[in-house]
Amino acid sequence: MKKLIIALSLIAIFQACTTDFIELTPKVSKLESNAYITENDAFLAITAVYDALSVQNWSFVPIMSDIKSDDAYTGGDASGSDMEYWQEQERFNISLESDAPKNLWNRCYSGIYRANLFIERAEGIQWKTNGLKDRMIGEAKFLRAYFYWDLVRHYGWAPIINKNLESVDAYKNLTQSTPEEVYSQIADDLLEAEAKCPTSVSSDELGRATKYAAQSLMARIYLYYQGFAKPVFGITNEWKSTDGKTIDKAYVQNALKSFINSNAHDLMPTYAEVFDWVNDHNTKESVFTWQYAEKSKVGDWGNIWNVNGNFSVIFYGPRSAYLASDGSVMSEGWSFGIPTWSLYNEFEEGDVRRDVSLFDDDLLSKYTIGFQNTGYFNAKFMPQKIYESTGGGSPQLNWLLNYPDIRYADVLLMAAELFLTDDAGFALQCYNRVRTRAMGELAAKGSITLDDIFHERRVELSGEGHRYWDLLRRGLNVAEQKINGSFQNLPAGISNEADFEPRNFDAQSYGMFPIPASEIRNMNANTLKQFIPAYQ
Repeated sequence: MKKLIIALSLIAIFQACTTDFIELTPKVSKLESNAYITENDAFLAITAVYDALSVQNWSFVPIMSDIKSDDAYTGGDASGSDMEYWQEQERFNISLESDAPKNLWNRCYSGIYRANLFIERAEGIQWKTNGLKDRMIGEAKFLRAYFYWDLVRHYGWAPIINKNLESVDAYKNLTQSTPEEVYSQIADDLLEAEAKCPTSVSSDELGRATKYAAQSLMARIYLYYQGFAKPVFGITNEWKSTDGKTIDKAYVQNALKSFINSNAHDLMPTYAEVFDWVNDHNTKESVFTWQYAEKSKVGDWGNIWNVNGNFSVIFYGPRSAYLASDGSVMSEGWSFGIPTWSLYNEFEEGDVRRDVSLFDDDLLSKYTIGFQNTGYFNAKFMPQKIYESTGGGSPQLNWLLNYPDIRYADVLLMAAELFLTDDAGFALQCYNRVRTRAMGELAAKGSITLDDIFHERRVELSGEGHRYWDLLRRGLNVAEQKINGSFQNLPAGISNEADFEPRNFDAQSYGMFPIPASEIRNMNANTLKQFIPAYQ
């Protein structure tokens, strides 16, 4: 394997991976020259691409996204200095040397490297199953699109690498692509994924990409392209692939309507069932879910890149907490991602989603209060004692809870937004399916506005990492007002008011990351530049 700087963070391609659709035991690494021969080799290789998406290494995108929004404070221990590079993000004062941008950059290019390697070597595999080659290439393209999506929404200007580089010099001289060019690359990959991925997967393949996952991600990115990329980057063209195929509103509308009419997915009967650990986000509502497991029993805190469990779970729970109901000790948490009072107040009376989403400290007899404590915790992902890993390794690193990246409820609300001005009846139907699941038929609305949809998105998807991107695509001025307001409109008489030093959303940062300074130093002069005004 070429030891390119871009691949410094790569894990050996056949190490234990984090998905449920493989046997979770360590794999002996193979040389690239003989690693791609059989269909089983291909299966392990595509699994390694999925692994790069779900890896966390202290930089889990959903929690980082929430703490930059008006839905969550950073939290942490009482010192106020815990996870400093998350605190930087909350204050919109991100250092060029910060670990968070570097970790995410490495994760994305690690995944792109693995996807490229799979696509290149697919021709040499001895395929025996009809259609399997195209399907797996479609999966690789879907995942590569996701990595480029993370790059363009966090950094904007990033190199496009669609083949393995043969030397360090080739890497050092890469061309830095514009945001529009990166979006075109995403379009290429998603269109191919849409065509090649299956409409469903078997029960032992849960978590693998489908046609509907590709269409849903396409809709998410289209809405962001229209609401954020065009006005902020000054893009005038519609979203197009490199060969000129346009992904316009009509294309995305048709894709989502076809998906919805297929009845391939549906809402769970109750909101609580969506977040029941027994279901583990592998239900009829799950469109695309990052898979985790505790079977590898990892215990090495010095090698977080290789964690197979959902390491983020430990961040959400209260510290040293005991339940008031029976005095039992809860699984230890680190009190990060603390829900804001703004989020609490967004829920309407009678909305059952509030109690499912927010854990109230009234349920505790005692706990250690951390920084920016509001008395609420993210109940969706906080650790549960009965699911704590046993039998080896570190329990904190081996939580089995999956992450629900794309839920059918999100798809319905995106459809409501896309059809609002073109087919108000269909938009209302999609909207009310989500709303009445939580609040009953009497809560159904007779007409809706865009504000109604964004309210519903906030309470339905709270704590799942989407709110920040919804704010940005409504406009930098809206993001600034809402994000700053969550630090200004505090309850009267709170004892820890000093924890909430006002933050100021920096419109000159576009709400984005700087390109890591270490990457700029690794490249030849003037190859990578900071185009975002706040980081120049």
